[in-house]
Amino acid sequence: MARTTTLHGKRVRPKLSSGQKEERRARQMKLASDIASARGAYAQEARDIAQTHGRSLKWTRVQLLMGQNLRDRRRINSWNAFIRAKLREVNAGRDRGDRVKLTQFVAQNKDDLLVAYKNLTPAQQEAYNAEVQVARDTKVVIACSNPKAVSHTVSAAFANMDREWTALCAQTGLEGFYIAVRGTVEDLSEPKVFFTQKAENFVRTVLDIEPRRLALRLESWVVSGLDMPNTTKYQRPLNKLISECRALIQEELDYLLTKKKVSTNVKMNYTNYEHQIVERYGVMLTGWPFSGAVRNPSKIGGRAEVEKLLDALNSETCKWVRLTDEELRARVIHNKERQARGETVYQPRRTRTIKASTTHVRTSSVCSATSADSNSD
Repeated sequence: MARTTTLHGKRVRPKLSSGQKEERRARQMKLASDIASARGAYAQEARDIAQTHGRSLKWTRVQLLMGQNLRDRRRINSWNAFIRAKLREVNAGRDRGDRVKLTQFVAQNKDDLLVAYKNLTPAQQEAYNAEVQVARDTKVVIACSNPKAVSHTVSAAFANMDREWTALCAQTGLEGFYIAVRGTVEDLSEPKVFFTQKAENFVRTVLDIEPRRLALRLESWVVSGLDMPNTTKYQRPLNKLISECRALIQEELDYLLTKKKVSTNVKMNYTNYEHQIVERYGVMLTGWPFSGAVRNPSKIGGRAEVEKLLDALNSETCKWVRLTDEELRARVIHNKERQARGETVYQPRRTRTIKASTTHVRTSSVCSATSADSNSD
């Protein structure tokens, strides 16, 4: 027999002939072909089920894989199998309302059951276990949407992943992170994240974003369907696009001011943007895709202009940035020069008309009272 290991323990593979290499290559090609055929058959079966029962393809795949990949069945316990068989014997022939409950049965016959269980042979215990296994295999599981069960299963799976990753990083010194988010709006699973210390510092320093915020942005991207090709035959309403532009601008402004430790809630001011936002808080919106000053998205034009602004905000070509002290001083000087040249940089505050009308009403009341007094005199 040919030696397969060297003196140092290294494995030595025998040299294959040309015929053996061809045979090995043919086996590998056959295996790859069988796996591809099985994948294609599975995909086609999932599509057929989804089409027949009016379900989405993603929901069908979750139902097909839920019982296998995400959770393991608990090992059969001989004592539980024995109790199950004895309870079934007691309830044989009884109607549904007259059957003995499990807790009541065990409490009344605990000693006898323990003695009987101790006298069981291994073959008898194996027979009870086989009955339970047969019942499991023949049970028909009703497929239904159960987002809470999916959420619990996903949480348990990622709890194990966190422990395994923590142990692996401690043993090997690996650095990295993962992010997992729900795929549809019907799911209840929260974003699952894992960051080592250096990976977390990388995301904050290089990507300039908080790790949790990165997970939330990924979730909003996936759930909104932006990663899928747009196959809808209708356009989103213009007011929805305008509202989304305003929300993105306000959201990024809040995030940047939070980093500057501004505790008050600052609402975006489009009318007096330079004075109330730029000069007061030292931030500015760069990459504005239109000529002129920053304006309310509802006043930049029609659908094409609003979609252009929305694309710029989503791609972060138009985003908020912090100004240095020198940049802020230069900005203030430039704004005052523009205002002096006649440009409307600082919008004047609107005069309050409530007091004037109130004064007029009061004056009218006084005049009426005076005239009434004179008439009475």
